Amino acid sequence: MLQVFTTVGTEDKKNFLLQLFPQLKPENILNSRSSSFEPEIMKLTGGRGVNMVLNSLAGDKLQASVRTLAKHGRFLEIGKFDLSNNTALGMSDQGFSPNPCFDE
Repeated sequence: MLQVFTTVGTEDKKNFLLQLFPQLKPENILNSRSSSFEPEIMKLTGGRGVNMVLNSLAGDKLQASVRTLAKHGRFLEIGKFDLSNNTALGMSDQGFSPNPCFDE
């Protein structure tokens, strides 16, 4: 069964998503204003993590997003802030393969 998790910054945005996509579970819409979504996602997935992250968050929230990936998960970065600042992902600390693949 496919589950979708998302983060939002306000209750209004959460309500908007629930109106637009009524099949979303309200408990799967988490807070993007802090990295608190990370332990919530891990709890909701039974510690497994997620197969795909579509990320636009920056800083510690970007790092938290990476840590929610399941084994063999995919991470797609669409934000510009950390990329333009050449921010490291800290992938070696997360148990990633020493040969990651990056597409432009």
